[in-house]
Amino acid sequence: MYQLIFTAEAQTDSINAIGNYESKLPGLGKRFKQEIKRQLVALKHNPHTRSVRYDNVGLAVIEKFPYSIHYSIMEQQVIVHAIICDYRNPTEYWVK
Repeated sequence: MYQLIFTAEAQTDSINAIGNYESKLPGLGKRFKQEIKRQLVALKHNPHTRSVRYDNVGLAVIEKFPYSIHYSIMEQQVIVHAIICDYRNPTEYWVK
């Protein structure tokens, strides 16, 4: 099993997105958080099942929401770089 490591940006992304969904409809933020957790559990068990999209960064699509978890694998760790809306260009958003 892999260890999950979150960047500060990923933590901020998730907090902001959950809050945004919750402000739109009570309970929606909770559902979004559950979907994030479901994808993170899957990544802990086998992160190699997702496709690599750019610069060795994989994407785990969050079902039912237009968001993806952007991550890389280093040894036995999954580094979560960002959780961003699929409508945004990741290279403009966080990839430097």
